[in-house]
Amino acid sequence: MQLFTERLKMRQLSDADWSVFLQLHREPDVLEYCFDMPKEVFVRQRFEQRLPIWDPDSRHPLCFAVINNETQEVIGVTGFTYDGITAELGYLFLPKHFSKGYATESLRTVIEWAWQECGIKQFKAVVTRGNTSSENVLSKCGLTQTDTIPQSHLIAGTRYDDLIYTLKV
Repeated sequence: MQLFTERLKMRQLSDADWSVFLQLHREPDVLEYCFDMPKEVFVRQRFEQRLPIWDPDSRHPLCFAVINNETQEVIGVTGFTYDGITAELGYLFLPKHFSKGYATESLRTVIEWAWQECGIKQFKAVVTRGNTSSENVLSKCGLTQTDTIPQSHLIAGTRYDDLIYTLKV
């Protein structure tokens, strides 16, 4: 399973992506609005949950390694968890690839593919208040903020609101 854009190739996560996956969970700039730095054993569990081959009946996360076509470098991950009704979207990119449109480009492609190829018609994403970059990505991908869960997320000892974004196609 592979997805392509003009600048990116996306393929399902593989064992070879462990070092990048771990790096994404160790970069302070990546984690700032996501979560506290997790223990490596937790990251490894998350990684292994994403390795089995995915199909629309799967309930484990679908995670794509996002590869820059020009450099062939894995620059991040994107994907979703599907409960049979709603796909909850997520993505992480290495800081040197921030603000280049890769998150928007990859997420739009994943949403389009999930809708056309898998029949998924409802999408959701949860963003920590203050993560305006991710809010902009979600808006550019057609999601709108539909709810706020006050003080629901703890990062570095501070409580943050979770903003719920949704899209129905």
